[in-house]
Amino acid sequence: MNLSDCDHPSVACLNPYETIRKYQCQSCGEVMMCECEKDVAYRFFPSNLSTSRELKTQNRFHVTLGFQEGVCNSCRGLPEEAYPKAQMYRLKSKIHRYYWREIYFETTKRFADWAESQGYQEYCIAERDHHEVYTSINQTVVKEIKELHRINPKYIYEGESANEVITKNEVDVISLDGVYLKPSPGRAAILDRGEICSVEEFAKRHFERLGYKVLFTESVPFHVLFGVFMWLLIQDSTDSKVDMVGVGDREAFDNGTKGDIIWTLLPEDFGTSGYAQRRAKSIEEHFSMLPGSKEELFWLFEYWVDHSANLRQYLWAHRPQDLAKAKEIISILPADATRQILRYLVEDYWGRYLGWPDMLVYNSCEFFFVEIKSSKDKLSEVQKNWIRGNKNYLHLPFKLVKIHKKGVIETAPLTLMV
Repeated sequence: MNLSDCDHPSVACLNPYETIRKYQCQSCGEVMMCECEKDVAYRFFPSNLSTSRELKTQNRFHVTLGFQEGVCNSCRGLPEEAYPKAQMYRLKSKIHRYYWREIYFETTKRFADWAESQGYQEYCIAERDHHEVYTSINQTVVKEIKELHRINPKYIYEGESANEVITKNEVDVISLDGVYLKPSPGRAAILDRGEICSVEEFAKRHFERLGYKVLFTESVPFHVLFGVFMWLLIQDSTDSKVDMVGVGDREAFDNGTKGDIIWTLLPEDFGTSGYAQRRAKSIEEHFSMLPGSKEELFWLFEYWVDHSANLRQYLWAHRPQDLAKAKEIISILPADATRQILRYLVEDYWGRYLGWPDMLVYNSCEFFFVEIKSSKDKLSEVQKNWIRGNKNYLHLPFKLVKIHKKGVIETAPLTLMV
């Protein structure tokens, strides 16, 4: 086909999470950007315009046609597809998660205009010097976009409610009653036999009174397990897509000091479902050599923990307390459960690494994971995702503890026991 004859009737966005999106024509195969983003792209992101990495595979594509008119859905008069970001710190509301690009673009443009009016040539330097101005502009932009969404929504919010997720995935819900304190010292606080504690501590005491032991977990100890047991696969030097990447020293960051760059091998498609598909044979070979007993897994953990240090730095799975919890998890779970967790993560790490439950409850006969919610707390999107993944893949015993408000006590500000 003569490229000049193609009017690009159908295009696919290679990676909707890139700042400047690139689209591949399904007819001629050429890669382009939409003219509507040309000004902001050249002004703020000139180094991001020549290539794109496909989301699923992280394969690199070169932009071949530059900016073209009528490429994106909005310019074609079509509904804009939503690509919400995961719910996490600073991205908790749906406005922030769904309109993240619009907020970023508009905030950047307005702040850059302000910076120029103040004599700055580089807006990034102005942001460092006047972060409070940037924050104020960002808050104004969010407020305006929220109002625009109310009047004429660009995106349709999707997703199941917490109750739908609980029902559909047959989650066992344990209801407890608690007397809450008002005002609470930052987080929800409950009175337990004369002591003030967090909702997590309240649930922990409940299970301990029933004869169980409790290990607080959340997500990071599972990142440790992944880093230690999978480093040999992930950092396989014979993998054609493995390259050397540098990351900041996480321990130095924790200590508030300047550290050296830590260099580690990493495949360019790490953490994607495409990686698992591409490396399916190698993954099976890796699991075939992993031990089948918890005693052997524990020994291998100790043997590989130092070898995996650089990968764990990349994963932010480096802290001693998380290493200790990972070792406890190995000692508690059956070996098959630990191996299943590793398989679950390697098949789509970035899609599955968040949302793990608050605690692991166990005794000599059984174990189960527990997520704890106060009377007003709701399941986050990543927690819903974990519950679905557990139902469909992990099959780990899981319970949701809901601590209902039995009463409220007015009190002076107190220190919370966690």
